[in-house]
Amino acid sequence: MQKAFEMLDAISELVYISDIESYDLLYLNKPGREKFGTDSLEGKKCYQLLQNRDRPCDFCTNDCLVYEEAYTWEYYNPSVNGYYILKDSLIDWEGKPARFEVAFEVTELELQKKSLERLVKSASLIIDCAKILHQSQSLETIVNKLLDTLGSFLEAERVYIFEIRGLRMDNTYEWCAPGVQPEKDNLQDMDIDLMKRWRPSFHRQECVVIDNIDEIQDISPKEYQVLTKQNIHSLVAAPLLADGNLRGYIGVDNPPEKNIQHIPLIFSTISYFLTSIIEKQETEKLLRKLSYQDTLTSVHNRNRFIKDIDKLSGQTCTDIGIVYVDLNGLKAINDNQGHSYGDLALTNTVTKLSSIFSKDRIYRVGGDEFVIICRPIKKDDFDSCVWSLKKSFINNQEYDAAIGSTWSSQCDNIQQLISDADEQRYADKKAYYRKNPQTSRYRYINDQFLELNNPQVLTKFLAEGQFPVYLQPKLSFSDRKLAGAEALVRYIDKHQVLVAPSQFIPVLESSHLIYMLDFYVFHSVCNILKRWIDEGQEVIPISVNFSRYTLTQTNFLQNLKNLWKSYDISQNLIQIEITEGSESELSAEIVTILKEVKAEGFSISIDDFGVKYANLSLFTSMDFDVLKIDKSLVEDVAKNTKAQLLIQTIVELCKKLGIQLVAEGVETEEQFQLLDRLSCDLAQGYLFSKPLPLDEFTKRYLAAI
Repeated sequence: MQKAFEMLDAISELVYISDIESYDLLYLNKPGREKFGTDSLEGKKCYQLLQNRDRPCDFCTNDCLVYEEAYTWEYYNPSVNGYYILKDSLIDWEGKPARFEVAFEVTELELQKKSLERLVKSASLIIDCAKILHQSQSLETIVNKLLDTLGSFLEAERVYIFEIRGLRMDNTYEWCAPGVQPEKDNLQDMDIDLMKRWRPSFHRQECVVIDNIDEIQDISPKEYQVLTKQNIHSLVAAPLLADGNLRGYIGVDNPPEKNIQHIPLIFSTISYFLTSIIEKQETEKLLRKLSYQDTLTSVHNRNRFIKDIDKLSGQTCTDIGIVYVDLNGLKAINDNQGHSYGDLALTNTVTKLSSIFSKDRIYRVGGDEFVIICRPIKKDDFDSCVWSLKKSFINNQEYDAAIGSTWSSQCDNIQQLISDADEQRYADKKAYYRKNPQTSRYRYINDQFLELNNPQVLTKFLAEGQFPVYLQPKLSFSDRKLAGAEALVRYIDKHQVLVAPSQFIPVLESSHLIYMLDFYVFHSVCNILKRWIDEGQEVIPISVNFSRYTLTQTNFLQNLKNLWKSYDISQNLIQIEITEGSESELSAEIVTILKEVKAEGFSISIDDFGVKYANLSLFTSMDFDVLKIDKSLVEDVAKNTKAQLLIQTIVELCKKLGIQLVAEGVETEEQFQLLDRLSCDLAQGYLFSKPLPLDEFTKRYLAAI
């Protein structure tokens, strides 16, 4: 037996023998005695020495033991902080059954296993957090879900986010475990120097780990004071970096010691995703703001105006006042003093408006037009504000404004109220231009045309046929045969004089009533095409001009489609024509609208290409079908080699892109021959015909097809 004990003392495993009835320790090998710090077993029970308990273990396996067969099990012994695999069996000891146990320590292996399990769980947590961050919900909802998930997993007391704004920082989000006092309200507008010690680690994209808060008491007293005040005894914080700039940090307070070592890995990954989603949502928020804010003046723009009016249209408004303001002579200011001065005039106008009315009630609805919606406001107060506004412009020597206003104690039609204020504004503007006939924009306007500003008058004149539609033919260069036409409108005044568009179109555009005329012409063209089809005539495509003001109208595309559908004609017979313009490029808004029109199957024609300059970005920004070279390029093409080279380049580009090219203003045979050699597709101009009334056009051209 002594030889056997010597062999057991020589092995590294722990071996002991105990009485299965009294639990007395009968034998403990040398490694066991060293492990549990004893030299004598006299009077010692197995549960006392080995488990540090005062009674038999509730997990004792004595009842499971048999002779010559090992019972194997695993156990963590907290008294020595070790993991063991145990093999137990029964043996005879001095004629009595006894417990024989061999303990194999596997602490290191078990810790590695548990660490691996923790890593797997951490990876699963990161995936769950990434899924949360990519949900299509508000930023607040997403972040609160994230903090809840992190806090629960880490068994922490608090998880939170601080965001840096300049030299201050705010606790913007917070999750607290049940029973933990929230601290967010107490942690606002804090000096970022409180985290001065953390910044080097943050800029290295490393976490700050404080295992024991007492360790920083001497090295960072202010930090220690702030943290202990929140009952923090340990924490981990990770930076939120965007393009190398510290935006804030995410932190966790008082996690269990077992979890602290895993938090940096989790936070370093989560902080990346979190920063990305915060940046994305803040960018989207800024874009939404910009979509409703005028970038020059910072007041609401037309998009916001339309949205708010739509919302108010279904309500009954009480004590509401509308002010319509139009800066007079802005075009002259831009032409004579430059656009920067024109911009200054607009911003100064907004300064005047916002000094009297709340800025969040002001809308810039056009280039030089503003609308103010005041609600609720008493009539006397409203009238006083309007009078103050008018006085602010009286002594202004540089620019003036036309102002219209209206007030109602109860209004269930805000559109009508705006229209009434707009009508007063027109009257004020008309008076201004009569007093200032030198103003270039309206030098040709007289009261006869200004009355077209009235929607009721315009509706009446349209119904009475005072705006006849003329057609100007487009002929093929290849055979000089009719290939299309452009619809042009004229105005017959009260003296039965035919008035050119240049005299009345600007008035209608200024009043934003041009849409009424545009849709009238579109309706007329659909009617013409339908009649030709019903009569068995050979039909050709007709282009219809639409103003930019019409294109930006609410429901423009839907109105266009509804009108077209009512005639049951092919979309190939209608071209939607828009002017490329001499003063500016097509806006992003116009390009977007034209893309939508194109997507609905209508053909798009770009008119006046080459006025002052050629906007080549048109070819990349949108898809269109027809390009019309302005007559300013055509008129001297025979003598100007640069014009010829430019047109040739445009022709080649159009051929490659499948765009039909129309030369406008062709008036001589020489021009026609030269443009033919340059491979233009269609010609339009007085060489063939001026715009003709419908009957004359039909007799001259359709009969010849």
